[in-house]
Amino acid sequence: MSDKKKKPAGKKKKKATKKSLLTRLFGDEKAKKNDKVEKKTAVRAKALTALQRSISEIKQMKKIGERDPERLAQLLATMLGQERAKAEEAKRKLNEQVWDIIHRAEQKNAEPSPEEDGHDPEDPISPN
Repeated sequence: MSDKKKKPAGKKKKKATKKSLLTRLFGDEKAKKNDKVEKKTAVRAKALTALQRSISEIKQMKKIGERDPERLAQLLATMLGQERAKAEEAKRKLNEQVWDIIHRAEQKNAEPSPEEDGHDPEDPISPN
């Protein structure tokens, strides 16, 4: 018998296949182009500030107005209606809160009723 130990059966490393001639010649250019595209998208991935969003929205509305003025009018009417609805809702909530505060203050300042005290001064059977 041999003194050499058997190596455990394991996976053999696969040799990397050689790239084709065309890939070796032109493949790097594609990779460079992809890197440029990724860099451009990475720059645009940043979140816009509120001012930048408003500016882009106004520019977009300008383009819509140039193409189809009626559609722009509909958009503006819808936006105006939404803003009015928000303002009315905010006003309603404020009025409700004010009314609640006033109502609570009135209840606090109201004199306790005789039933809450536990006795009625005019009642002859009261414990006083």
